[in-house]
Amino acid sequence: MREIRQLNEEHIDAYTDIAFNAYPSFKNLEKDAVEKYKKIAVEIMTNDPDVTFYGMFEGEKLIAVMRLFDFRMNCFGKILPVSGVGFLGVHLMHKKEKCAKAMIEFYEEIYKKKGTPIGMLLPFRPDFYKRMGYGMGTKMNQYRLPPDRIPAYFGKSDLRYVEKEGFDKLFDCHSRVVAKKHGMIMKIGDEIRDLKNDPYNKIIANYDEKGNINGYLVFKFQNAKDGNYTINNIYIKELIYENTDVLKKLLGFLRKQDDQVNLVVFNTEDENFYYLFDNPLNDSLNYIPYGYIESNTQAVGVMYKLFDINQAFEQCSHRNYNNSNLKVRFLVYDELNNKEIEIVVNFIDGIVNTDSEKFDVTMRTNMANFSSLFLGSTSVIGMYNLGLLELDNVEFLEDIDRTFYCSQKPVCYTDF
Repeated sequence: MREIRQLNEEHIDAYTDIAFNAYPSFKNLEKDAVEKYKKIAVEIMTNDPDVTFYGMFEGEKLIAVMRLFDFRMNCFGKILPVSGVGFLGVHLMHKKEKCAKAMIEFYEEIYKKKGTPIGMLLPFRPDFYKRMGYGMGTKMNQYRLPPDRIPAYFGKSDLRYVEKEGFDKLFDCHSRVVAKKHGMIMKIGDEIRDLKNDPYNKIIANYDEKGNINGYLVFKFQNAKDGNYTINNIYIKELIYENTDVLKKLLGFLRKQDDQVNLVVFNTEDENFYYLFDNPLNDSLNYIPYGYIESNTQAVGVMYKLFDINQAFEQCSHRNYNNSNLKVRFLVYDELNNKEIEIVVNFIDGIVNTDSEKFDVTMRTNMANFSSLFLGSTSVIGMYNLGLLELDNVEFLEDIDRTFYCSQKPVCYTDF
């Protein structure tokens, strides 16, 4: 008999055993490393109200684990509760027994009952989760640029190192930026702990005339050449700014490091980021026919899912769908439960009403694609042109595309 239940400190040894054997990234199996991991996990279990540990038991034997996260995310301009699942691991002796699928079903049911219909995860295998209805989010871009290609700044600035007593102002700055950016998540305990406790973090902030932080950089120095300690890169962990003037100041700081730094490494979901540079080419020297030279690498990461479409529309009822006046029947195939969901939405001056029965057009797709579309990661026309959604009347294609158009794709910089 298998049962999923909440874990506590009593389960830490079995939990750690699964974690260290399920994740190949855990390469340091020495006793000190294992004990350090246990200590951190217990700290999170007992003191972080936004993280809950769950495990699947076969009898009294723990065979699978996961962590559930209560996030606060900007959804189209309003901070809403959303959920996340992470650290999902299955005992090596119980692979291919549908343990992970059962854990995901358990996770989704918890948050459906809570009335939190939007969930997210960071996948090791996107295909595994897409088959359960999770849709792709915005891609991450990595740029690797010499500092002398970064725009210089010659104006006045008040850049300083942030000491621990300044963290509250730093977190306030981050919260103000979250309030402006669709998809961003308020800082969670793991991020705060890493920021405060990682001795290799360098934190530089700009202060305004009132002494408040209005932008900051978190970065590390990384050796760029084995055997040569003089060749180093700057790896940017966070680049947060409240306005473009602050961005210019922070970039100006990075430009000044060109005497000792080989490359500056940026990770960003801003699709327009490369316009900052006269020469955005990276150090790969890769060529793509015809006449294109590599500027950055891209990666898929965060995936989203709507556990309940009706609830999701209600939760995001503050969103104006571009003053649209349209009645749409959505037929959405639920991959996890192998059934088709029908919902009719009446958009009246951009406001959603889900009580309508009449409709102008029917759109058919699956939950993974609909979740990406709902959050603004993609467009109706983009999906239609790839054959990933169908309309019974193509004359409404541009109308539906305008209805769901979002000027800002969701961005996620939270590691969970």
